[in-house]
Amino acid sequence: MDGEKLLKLLISFLIVLQVLGFVFKNDFLYTGSELILSVSIIVLYFIGTKRIKTYHVIVLSVLFIGKLITFCNVESIIKFQMTTHIMVYILLFYFLYYNHKSFVYNRRDVFTLVLGSSLYTVIFFLAYLTLKESMGDLHLLGFLHLLLLYMLLVIGAMHYINIRSEKSLWFFLSMLNFTFSDYMLLIDEFYLQSYELQVLMLICEPLAMVFLVNYMVTKSLKLKSEEFEGF
Repeated sequence: MDGEKLLKLLISFLIVLQVLGFVFKNDFLYTGSELILSVSIIVLYFIGTKRIKTYHVIVLSVLFIGKLITFCNVESIIKFQMTTHIMVYILLFYFLYYNHKSFVYNRRDVFTLVLGSSLYTVIFFLAYLTLKESMGDLHLLGFLHLLLLYMLLVIGAMHYINIRSEKSLWFFLSMLNFTFSDYMLLIDEFYLQSYELQVLMLICEPLAMVFLVNYMVTKSLKLKSEEFEGF
């Protein structure tokens, strides 16, 4: 077993430890596993990539800084979390631009995209309208936060359905988990504090980072097959 596979096993183990530390209120286990987990995901990038790219390192660094902020005793920590996430999501638009190929859709593709994006549009507006009042002065920041997630997930889905490559799948899965994690973060902070949501966030956020690293290190190939042309 190579080092990359061992590191992925370690990351899976650390996610479990992190959740256990939170559930059983063991601060040492929770904090230690969370810090080691964040570092391990960054190390996974350096082990898995064939060529280190500055842009990738910047994105991972901002994510890591955002994670470190959660351990600091600062006022209005949610504002800092939202700001760092917004910075990351703005940076991720470069990946969509870099990975762009001409869109070629069949009827099944169009149906899937229209159905999925319509459902997500309803969720987006319902979430924002529900949280707007409780977010107070942060409602514009919250709107930008949710809007960036909306655009990245929808466009990421468009790329995956168009290309159907492993690389585009990793990006879509990453954005899907970031979306789950951030929606739960905002709901927990501004609407209804939930123990279950906090546990799910501890799973979704590191998974999102792992999928993002997989996207960064995976070679770009177009795999769309003729079998999808029928409907």
